[in-house]
Amino acid sequence: MSLLEILFPPRCSICNSILSPGSPICICEPCALDMDYFNNGVNLLNLPEDHETYCDGMICVGKYCDSLKDSLRKYKFAGKPSYYRAFGKLIALKVQNTEQLGNTDIVIPVPMHKSRQKQRGYNQAALIAGYAASQLGIRFENNLLIKTMETRNQSLLSKAERLANLEGVFRVVFPEKVAGKDILLVDDIITTGNTANQCSKALKDAGANRVIAGVIATTRMDY
Repeated sequence: MSLLEILFPPRCSICNSILSPGSPICICEPCALDMDYFNNGVNLLNLPEDHETYCDGMICVGKYCDSLKDSLRKYKFAGKPSYYRAFGKLIALKVQNTEQLGNTDIVIPVPMHKSRQKQRGYNQAALIAGYAASQLGIRFENNLLIKTMETRNQSLLSKAERLANLEGVFRVVFPEKVAGKDILLVDDIITTGNTANQCSKALKDAGANRVIAGVIATTRMDY
């Protein structure tokens, strides 16, 4: 253990308790056991029949409840950006343990409009994606996919409104960099799946071969 770790011991990203040396995911054992995990596997992203699906599937760490929900809310809304390490590690472990996922060429975060990012101070998906990519040894691209306009907050909309809110607002800046590539699209939470689907549409229109959404938690009951 280094002097820095002795003076400033690492703490759990959920309950803030001091972690035991060598803790692999920045989360203490009691909090880790409190999470409602999903089995490893790639699930289809089912959307209403009148909406075409462009996302080839998703992998998800667990349900949006209990300690996982509490930590994600702190991460997004209570000024806890350092939690990205724990979430990035969880995504990386999920990828490593999902054999059917296959190869991934690029890790890309769901983008945030520049005005919203300036207000929050960071893009939570980008921090998670960057750390996950570093753990996996996969190329990380933070500025290939952009959000061209601000939209209404998805969490405040009905399911039908969410499906229409994001249509056509994502764009790939350098299509040649995604053409023919298998992409892991990272976000923190998935609800209807429309955000991931619209990002996937932009990536597929730019020539991407496959897009898999990788998220920390989901509120969907059909996962």
